[in-house]
Amino acid sequence: MSVVDTFERIIRHQGLSQLVPLLLALDKKEQLAVRAKTKALRKELTEFRQLGSSTWGRTGTELQLAMLFLAGVATYTRKEAMGLNEALGMHWGEGDARSAHREAFFAVAEYARPNWFREWFERQSRGGPWGLPDYELLREMESRGLIDYDSALFSRTLAHSLHLKSFHFRRDKKPVPNYAEKLLHDFEAGAATIERDLLEFFDYDTTVDSTQAYTGVAQQHVAWLNVLGHLVATGHLDRTELLTRSLMALRRDFRRPLLTWFKNLFLDLQPTPAECLSQQLELVELLAHTQPQVVNFAMDQLKAFWTDAAFDPAPLLLYAEGVLTRQDLKTAQRTLLGGLEKLLKRNPALAPELGRLAVSAMASADAAVQAKAAKLLAAMLQAKQPLLSADEKADLLTWLADYADLLTAGARQLLGTWLGSTPALSPTEGGVYVPQVGFVPDLSAATAVVPVADWHELLFLTGQVLRHDNALELERWVDGLLRLRPQFPIDAAQQLMPYLVQVRPALKGKTGEQASAIIAGNGLSGHIGLVQALLLGWAQGFTTERVNKVNVRHDHDTSDPLVLVEQGRFRAAENHLRTRSGLPLLSTPSQAPHWVAPSVLVDKLMQYEAAQVEPDPFDLVVALARTAYANAADARTALARLSLLQRVELRELLQWLLTPGQHPLPAFQPAKTSLLKHLTTRLGKLLPANAGSTSALADAWPWLWAVAARTRQPEGVFEELNGLIPTDYTGVVRPWAPEWEFEIKTNTWVEQWKPGKPTVTQQYPVLQFPSKYTSQTPPSPLLLYSQHARFRAMGQAGWLLPHDYRFVASLIPNNPVPLHWHVVRTAAWADGLESTERDVMQAALQELLGPGPMFPAPTTLLLALGLMHKVPACRALALEVFLSGCANGRLAPAELGTILGRFLAHEFVPVQRLADNLQQARAIDASTDDALLQVLTNLLLELPAEPLRNTKKLVELFADVSGRSGRKPAEAVARKLGGWNGSAALKKAIGELV
Repeated sequence: MSVVDTFERIIRHQGLSQLVPLLLALDKKEQLAVRAKTKALRKELTEFRQLGSSTWGRTGTELQLAMLFLAGVATYTRKEAMGLNEALGMHWGEGDARSAHREAFFAVAEYARPNWFREWFERQSRGGPWGLPDYELLREMESRGLIDYDSALFSRTLAHSLHLKSFHFRRDKKPVPNYAEKLLHDFEAGAATIERDLLEFFDYDTTVDSTQAYTGVAQQHVAWLNVLGHLVATGHLDRTELLTRSLMALRRDFRRPLLTWFKNLFLDLQPTPAECLSQQLELVELLAHTQPQVVNFAMDQLKAFWTDAAFDPAPLLLYAEGVLTRQDLKTAQRTLLGGLEKLLKRNPALAPELGRLAVSAMASADAAVQAKAAKLLAAMLQAKQPLLSADEKADLLTWLADYADLLTAGARQLLGTWLGSTPALSPTEGGVYVPQVGFVPDLSAATAVVPVADWHELLFLTGQVLRHDNALELERWVDGLLRLRPQFPIDAAQQLMPYLVQVRPALKGKTGEQASAIIAGNGLSGHIGLVQALLLGWAQGFTTERVNKVNVRHDHDTSDPLVLVEQGRFRAAENHLRTRSGLPLLSTPSQAPHWVAPSVLVDKLMQYEAAQVEPDPFDLVVALARTAYANAADARTALARLSLLQRVELRELLQWLLTPGQHPLPAFQPAKTSLLKHLTTRLGKLLPANAGSTSALADAWPWLWAVAARTRQPEGVFEELNGLIPTDYTGVVRPWAPEWEFEIKTNTWVEQWKPGKPTVTQQYPVLQFPSKYTSQTPPSPLLLYSQHARFRAMGQAGWLLPHDYRFVASLIPNNPVPLHWHVVRTAAWADGLESTERDVMQAALQELLGPGPMFPAPTTLLLALGLMHKVPACRALALEVFLSGCANGRLAPAELGTILGRFLAHEFVPVQRLADNLQQARAIDASTDDALLQVLTNLLLELPAEPLRNTKKLVELFADVSGRSGRKPAEAVARKLGGWNGSAALKKAIGELV
């Protein structure tokens, strides 16, 4: 029997005692043969396959996998070793079996001495801590010379080792009495061994912040904070060194949770004031950190000794301006300004520098920060003993005048004496914001979409399209494929290879029939799958249908339902490319961002009639939804050419769509359905969505009329469609407008691990949409404005919609209302949802920037939810939409204020979160101030009679904006404020408003 046969028999039927002698006796030639067999057996025994009628798994046992790993140690080169993906010791078991595997491993490793251990461990650690070996095993490998010391690897392994010490990993699998204390004593006994790597925690990004050992008692764990605290208490670690290392680690650009861990370690060590004072320079240097929590922590430590004689203010003043000019450090800014006031009393000679810093703080949008800075300036300017020379005082007042427009009411009141004749209110007097009604898309040359020039630009654009982040570039790419098809070079497929590898990585290094087979494979899904299908079809000359095979079935939580419409458009494009018709898509935008000029649409339809080709329903319905009918000049041009169209149905439809004014639909005869068509329709509902789509234009006219009507009049009611469409469906005859209301959810649980087992009840408001739901499938995928009304569609927004949103929204630029309702009820029904919902909100808000029609009700609701969002990035984006909406006349301030007030009245979000966000919109220009004033006026009217917490911030903002406008509060608002005047917290803020 050959060595390879013997090796295979050992792996399949025997154990370590037979394997180790074989591996130690291999010569070079035998090593090559055993290496090949090891790779083959590993592939066989680790491959997941069907084991029974309903079970799947691998066929290899733990012992077999452990032996194969040992054979890899003995025979693998560096290249093969990088393919090993299990952690060292994963299949070793526990107790005696583990000891035997350990002994065998070191016997083989010391004999073979592979040179790839360090690189392999480093690669394993990139996949997370679970790829790391046991710490004691790694230390023994170092002592035996099998691996060199690597501080990053050893510290990461030690950090993760605490998790492996959970009692569950012990052989008896039973809770151990007083396990936490025993574990801490074990660390104490081995402190000298681990000290080197433990101190490296402060230099590397490890899992020290999250790793913990379970003790066997509910909710009780041993964390590294407990371990380090114990070692400090027993004298094995130097407390002062840990304090210093913690502050040095906080200077690093670590993850937020890891920074929190270092901060907690410093606080758990309970440094004395003297120790903090000795670390003042390290604390001051933390003020330059990008994370607010680090700056706030440093400021909290520094504020304890502003007036201490040993405190040197010079380094602090170097960092102070950087703190005061940031918009994310309101807490630290208030603390710093309070400290600067104490420094002024301690050392009046610092007045010129402190005055300059106080003025720079006036750029803050926070009223409390401005009030602190104004108080400091007032203390300087009105001191009995002058603190500033005449020139210094003049410079200070000049600087202050530059910030006069930004001053809040409180700051202006404190500094009014020194503002003098500075016309602080004049820039914003008289501005009136009026929403824009009747938006007209710009169809000029400035917005014209430039077609792809040549093959080289098309090839470059292919890479951009695969990034899947620009809807207009995708439209240009598809249009370029259609127009430039005759110009494709002979070696087009070869030039496409770098892009094909992005879609099919297995193509790398493949040629001929092998490459063709890989390209011909299916398995594409979603909107990006449609793009990839066109690319793969391009590589094979568009000889077969590929777009129709992409899985975009929205019934299984994959793609948005409108992606099915996009699939129909791309299927039409693929058909044109395969037949070489030379025709463009009707729905390709002619003007940015996604408008189709009416005259361009009519010209394209004439091309289709000249070529005797029937338009594709999916292409035509999107063209209708994108048509810029509101541009009267171009609509007149298109209407003048309609007589040239031969198809009567098209002429009637476009005549109605492009004729100015609100006018009823023509009278339709009731639709009659034959028995054959009725049966095929019923059958189509049982087939996959891809197979049941509308394809014949003759059958699509009812749906085309419904979409055109809802595009032209989003809020219209079209009773005429009852005669055209057999079954009324949501969003067809009447617009889809789901009602919404607040509901209080209650969660109750028992905290079993606490004394007395207390019962905890949590209440929070959520949005409910009690009506207008349907679980029926829309009668046609062509009904663009009805697809999102389905109840089942609620489950899809979190997965692919953030990536597909810009493409989906581009299909319906005239009427995005149903899509916005969909976003609200799927991604904003409660405060503090997960990251997927946040991504949906950000995608939706991003599309609201720029010109467009006035925000309808659901869009205003979406904006309101963005302004109140828990995630700062969403709030900042929503504020940008607010300002853009003011500039472009899209904002509906009265409706926005009412919605915001309703949410605050139901305590959906904290008042301060919204107030701090709206603060940043004041004093930009007269029109924006007026829009903000309208928002606040309607917001305050919705608040309850009993003031909410931090209502003062809203009242101060209202007082500031109304003061800038020179207008008195409306009578209803005055009554509301008068009712709050008895509140001690609000009395000063209300001031002279009532």
